Amino acid sequence: MSKHSEVACLSKASIFKNLPLSLKKKLVTITSHQDFFPKGSLIRQPLDGQDGMIVIDSGHAKVYSLNEDGKETVLGVLAKGDSTGQENLFSQKDHENFIQATEDCLVCSMNRQDFQKMLNETPDLSLTLLNDFGQRLIMAEKNTIRRNTMNAQDRVLDYLKEEGTRAGSTSFALPFKKKDLANFLGLTPETLSRQLNSLQSAGQISVNGQQITLDK
Repeated sequence: MSKHSEVACLSKASIFKNLPLSLKKKLVTITSHQDFFPKGSLIRQPLDGQDGMIVIDSGHAKVYSLNEDGKETVLGVLAKGDSTGQENLFSQKDHENFIQATEDCLVCSMNRQDFQKMLNETPDLSLTLLNDFGQRLIMAEKNTIRRNTMNAQDRVLDYLKEEGTRAGSTSFALPFKKKDLANFLGLTPETLSRQLNSLQSAGQISVNGQQITLDK
């Protein structure tokens, strides 16, 4: 079994992955690591007073809701490396959903109170997160324009060129799983796959798994 890396675990949460190492190490000090939840146990439930983020370090869990009659509706699944509840670090609200281990799980977590305290005590963390949110807003606006004005192939190529510029290289790894990238671009996974193959056949890109090379 590989040794647990607290920094790597924290980096799986999208809001923290771009932080400098020094800030990640500060956040590690307020993070609970590798709490064990046996199969069938509840990791989170409504009104449990646990209002923060969790990262699944190993195992699987399901997210579900119950209606007034007790009928269960599964809303999603969480696997190793998935995180949920990042928004709860910034906004206090009651949990509406249950999270249940569907096999033995190791879970890392951070609660809102500790995170808010660190924000107040660490101005460089607050500023870095704020700037990162700003970049995300710009990216979201660009992607809205891309989805509304471009066909499927142009959408994919425009995104890849933008990602290459961001990476500062013509060769880079996709930051999303391909199914998540398809969703981001407003495409089906099958359409994204076809467009990547088409761009590669046209000599505009090379694809090797998650690795993309923009050909000149």
